[in-house]
Amino acid sequence: MFVGERKAHLRLNERRRVGPGNPDPERAEKSLQVQERFLSAFPPEPGRKIALYMAVRGEVGTDRIRDRCLAAGAWLYYPRMWDDGNLTFFRHEENDGWERGKFGIREPFALPGREGVRKGFDLVVVPGLAFDAAGWRLGRGHGFYDRFLSGLGGRVVMVGLAFSWQLVPEVPVEAWDVPVDAVVTEKAVVGRGIK
Repeated sequence: MFVGERKAHLRLNERRRVGPGNPDPERAEKSLQVQERFLSAFPPEPGRKIALYMAVRGEVGTDRIRDRCLAAGAWLYYPRMWDDGNLTFFRHEENDGWERGKFGIREPFALPGREGVRKGFDLVVVPGLAFDAAGWRLGRGHGFYDRFLSGLGGRVVMVGLAFSWQLVPEVPVEAWDVPVDAVVTEKAVVGRGIK
């Protein structure tokens, strides 16, 4: 089976696991556990530039991380799908609003006077459908995060958030895939080394 077919099969399995319907209380509790473990491993600091995502159904939430980072004085950036088909991140503060983006995901308003950025982060938090212990990530298949991560350069730490059942023995890899430095689950921080 070719890599693309293996990825498609793994995506299908992970989407089935999420299933339709309302979020269950156990998943919500585990999401909070993942966020607490992340905050312990990567505590927010004043002025630290953090790229975060707005969770969609089935992903680990990020609301607790957001609240703690803002309280600590960290600078949070959230992605918008830009006209060129790439993710551009905008600083987002406590009372800034949201709008539905191209894929129905909440995105920050591109407020006047705030320019989007694609580099200069200290920490990037990444969603995924599945991860493996080597840091390889299976996204939703559009390549948005891989393109963004490959353009970061510098010494930025990249961390995936996942439920423990999203850790798989191996994520199929293609030339353009970019691994994360660590994956945080409700049970552990799994990493290939922090830069």
